[in-house]
Amino acid sequence: MRVLCCFCLAIPFFSASAIAETGPSQPKQGATMNERFGFNPGLGTLPLMSTVRTRSISAENPTGEKGRGGMAVPDPAEVKPAAAARAADDLGQGWKVRPFLRVNSGQTATLMDVDGPGVIQHIWMVEGLSRAHVLRFYWDGESRPSIEVPAPDFFAVGHELFAPVNSQAVIVNAQNALNCYWPMPFRKHVKVTFTNEAGKDLELLAFQITYAETEVPDNAGYLHAQWRRGMTDKVNPYVIVDGVKGRGRYVGTFLAWTQLETGWFGEGEIKFFMDGDEAFPTICGTGTEDYFCGSFGFASIYTTAYVGTTLPGDITDEKIINRFLADLNPGQRKTMAGLIGKGPPYFWSLYRWHILDPICFEKDLRVTIQALGWGKDGKYAKLSDDIASVAYWYQAEPHAAFPRLPSLAKRVARQKSRIKRVKGALEGEELKVLSMSAGKTTRQTGGLQGGAWSGGAQLWWTGAKPGDALDLAIPVAKAGRHRVKIRLTRACDYGVVQLSLDGRKLGGAIDLYSDVAVPTDVLDLGEVDLAKGTRTLRVEIVGANEKAKKEHMFGLDYVLLEAVK
Repeated sequence: MRVLCCFCLAIPFFSASAIAETGPSQPKQGATMNERFGFNPGLGTLPLMSTVRTRSISAENPTGEKGRGGMAVPDPAEVKPAAAARAADDLGQGWKVRPFLRVNSGQTATLMDVDGPGVIQHIWMVEGLSRAHVLRFYWDGESRPSIEVPAPDFFAVGHELFAPVNSQAVIVNAQNALNCYWPMPFRKHVKVTFTNEAGKDLELLAFQITYAETEVPDNAGYLHAQWRRGMTDKVNPYVIVDGVKGRGRYVGTFLAWTQLETGWFGEGEIKFFMDGDEAFPTICGTGTEDYFCGSFGFASIYTTAYVGTTLPGDITDEKIINRFLADLNPGQRKTMAGLIGKGPPYFWSLYRWHILDPICFEKDLRVTIQALGWGKDGKYAKLSDDIASVAYWYQAEPHAAFPRLPSLAKRVARQKSRIKRVKGALEGEELKVLSMSAGKTTRQTGGLQGGAWSGGAQLWWTGAKPGDALDLAIPVAKAGRHRVKIRLTRACDYGVVQLSLDGRKLGGAIDLYSDVAVPTDVLDLGEVDLAKGTRTLRVEIVGANEKAKKEHMFGLDYVLLEAVK
């Protein structure tokens, strides 16, 4: 019985049919295409012998030549050495003298410069996770790169924020070990460069590029990857790639999506315009989460062989967040702790590899995605978000010119939230809970039909019943008389509440029922004398409207203390 391996990553080939074997390059009897050309699909072919030669380039063997690894000699007089360069001074040649490269500010280092034919099989790299570090690949002596991507984004790390990736084509391990397994054939020559556009030197660039010296079949394409970034208030749908000419296969999408408002952002459709499509595409998806093989939002982080969402985005589940933070080093943990759960902007890193389902095109290709969420009255709304992308595809050379890579300032800029905060307000979701007789409180984000919450979120109390109370800390910066104003939320499952401050009732009971979720008007609860320090705002559930679902929920947008002169 003949067993076929279904996990083949031989995606550069434009046709699944066998290559016509003619002339002097005809393989020996029984040889497979894989055996001959070195496109290794996995365990099933490991026992098969071939004439392929494995080579590997690193700082210890910059040319990859046979018998030339580990030849560096310690040089104590080196003016600007790489990290750990002096660690082998007492041991001498052959003892880890040059394991890393140093790439100074403004410098371009050549990582690989070898003649073909061959195929790159694996790249491992450790750098600073900076978009100031740009990778460029040039196939067969071309003057314009076929791959031009900030280093971390090429490995599915978005926003310069580390997140583990465990996929078939890309693997990212803690703390920032970047691995790529996209097969990259070349015929005559390959050159790979690394440019440091940062304002400081990179003292440690660790890398290894493993490749096979082997024949390359006539119908093998070259890997291309292009990075773009744009604001969707200017162009929506966002263009992932455009102007691709010729025959090829689209094999992957990576999006670093910065969500600038609360609510769900992933209703937009991805569209593939190919082979002359104009107004309407041949392939049209049904939503962003659907394209990344999720459903009903991204409720959790996942990283799988072909798809993943690797950053928490607007996820608020503490267990999920703590598991994510556990994979980070102290510096990364501190950075992410300052971003997670603080409201927009929310950072998403999303990948989709078309390994088993490549998008094959004959003449041209354009790929777009809509930035679309939910607006008022249950209707879709266009979003003003910030999207960066990497498109991966194989095609024959020459390729069409890429757009100019955005400047460093535009590559690294962080957008601010579009959510407004009421000046001077004490945000409900930021108030400290002093005590709670039942239920739980969470930070809730999302849209309201009557307008957004201040700061894009509210404090949400659920699981209570009549007679239960919630005490919140209200900081008072200066003693004196204050007018107390408050903004709450009404909905079909909210209760009737009585508010008090330091034991004094603030007006009468407030009925928070509404058949749709809307904010209340700003409620004026009158004037009170307050001492400096922490005061206690008590929320007591006293009942529910007869029309309400009897879940007795409560939502606090903000409290505003206005000094009375």
